[in-house]
Amino acid sequence: MPRFNPFRRVNSRYGAPMGRPSDYPENYSGAGKLYARHGGGDGYYDRGGAYWGHGDIYAVWTRGGAFCAYVDGVSSPQAAIAKVQRLSGGA
Repeated sequence: MPRFNPFRRVNSRYGAPMGRPSDYPENYSGAGKLYARHGGGDGYYDRGGAYWGHGDIYAVWTRGGAFCAYVDGVSSPQAAIAKVQRLSGGA
């Protein structure tokens, strides 16, 4: 199975999309280990070219990307995972 990349390159002919399609953090069922990575980029765009307006975006996902949510307002991968777990009711 290829490695899941939550910040894959966007393919947009007419400019960058605003954010990325995402699961709601509240919908995490607790099934599967969570992984997290900072969006990188230049402060407005993530490393794949999607526009967020600020650089504090983390992707949180399960293996293979069956669940993938983007969260902000955190300062580390561990805090991003904890936020998803808290919003989902402690799953």
